[in-house]
Amino acid sequence: MRDSVAAARNEATYSYGSHTRQTLDAYWNAAGEERAGRQPGILILHGGQWSRDTGWTTWSRAFADAGYAVFDIDYRLNADAPWPAQRTDALSALDWIRDHAADFDLDTSRLVLLGSSSGGQTATSVATYRSGAYRLDGVVALSPVASPYRAWQDGNAGTATDWQRGLRDNAVLLARCSPTETSAPTPASTPTPAPSAQPGCRDVWDDMAAKSRASGADDAPMFLLHSEGDPVPVRHSRDLEAAEETDHNMPANGVTVETVPGSSHGGALLDEPGVADRVLGWIAERTH
Repeated sequence: MRDSVAAARNEATYSYGSHTRQTLDAYWNAAGEERAGRQPGILILHGGQWSRDTGWTTWSRAFADAGYAVFDIDYRLNADAPWPAQRTDALSALDWIRDHAADFDLDTSRLVLLGSSSGGQTATSVATYRSGAYRLDGVVALSPVASPYRAWQDGNAGTATDWQRGLRDNAVLLARCSPTETSAPTPASTPTPAPSAQPGCRDVWDDMAAKSRASGADDAPMFLLHSEGDPVPVRHSRDLEAAEETDHNMPANGVTVETVPGSSHGGALLDEPGVADRVLGWIAERTH
């Protein structure tokens, strides 16, 4: 059965903007009469520390064969343009997909955004940007860098790995400025960028954190996953959960945060036992 589905699968690349990186790869099967010719969609934002592309072909095909129109979105990297260009590109791609929905048998009222690592940062930002709940049925984020400032702090720690230091440096390039630490936060505090000598720098670092725009029920539901040894610790997602459910009264199931054993990161979490099924189950609850 899977072979017959794969043989019928459509795959094509489209441009949703004028920049060379503003493209998306679409994967879809005809919805068929049994689904009234319409199917839900999954939009994917890859990781790569905002500095490089990472492949999602295998999972895009798997999701398409599970009954979704899938769109693997490329976007401007941090060397191409500073924040919020990445969020702008995600929103532009979403608009393009809506405008061309009939080409993919897509039901635009059933859409979920899935982001990995730095792509998870952009995905959670879309969830909280200007009534995300009216734009999407949900957001799944795998190891989301929900607070680039926290990643900057972790990258400056004496125990930081090379990967964490790279994430720190790429966050600085994304912002086009570096925050200046004036005092160390207490363990119970949520870190907030300290003032920088560069005008507007604080605002950029604030805007890069999804929790800065948290508004509760107006934001899209989120399913946020990390591993226990994740280089992007679960505190990123716990802070966002608290901002939504404690500070802005989002329903208790509005943000679901889970950790899994091991040290997998980003898309690799889907290879852990049971994770892909839980992700698809969460998506199905919101799109079927």
